[in-house]
Amino acid sequence: MKLPVDLAGLARFILSDRCQSIVILTGAGVSCSSGIPDFRSPGGMYDTLRPDLITAASEEREAMRKDPTAVVEKSMFMRNSLPYLEVRRPFILGTREKKWKATLAHRFVELLHKNTGKLTRLYTQNIDGKHCFTKQSSA
Repeated sequence: MKLPVDLAGLARFILSDRCQSIVILTGAGVSCSSGIPDFRSPGGMYDTLRPDLITAASEEREAMRKDPTAVVEKSMFMRNSLPYLEVRRPFILGTREKKWKATLAHRFVELLHKNTGKLTRLYTQNIDGKHCFTKQSSA
């Protein structure tokens, strides 16, 4: 099968019967334009992490001081989920309070799902919950 080489060709392919299922992979870039810093940027979660204010054992705090990415590691979460949940809280509250607006990319995903019904999966590393703004969270 020859794949489309331009946007118009891609749109035609998506609307055709040849396209049966669509899977989307997204990352932090989808949400940054709405004002949410990614984890690694200045002002992001790793930059602003304050281990002494997090509900954690002293060795967990020390691990976060040495490497802020420890707060999102599965091994720490399995021992103590509170550090992860505490750093995620501002994202959850910001989403609930509609602090951030969905971006053009979020709206594209919403329309793709709504207008074609072909979006079968949306995989994202984002923890901001913004994919929920677009009513396609069942995808």
